[in-house]
Amino acid sequence: MTGNELREAHRKLGLSANGAARLFKVSSGRTVRRWWSGERGVPGPVIVLTRALIESPSVRRFFGLSMEES
Repeated sequence: MTGNELREAHRKLGLSANGAARLFKVSSGRTVRRWWSGERGVPGPVIVLTRALIESPSVRRFFGLSMEES
């Protein structure tokens, strides 16, 4: 998953950089913005959880998220 794909997935989930940082338990939104820009590689667990959030309504419910319609 590229940084752009991650950013688009987070947008669909209604996650800001700070919101994603809280969800993934990283230090700040700056870390997430670095993933989005490609400055840092996206960690494997972030990819797995993001894909699960996109693909599974039950996973979204568990985390209290919804998904925007495109």
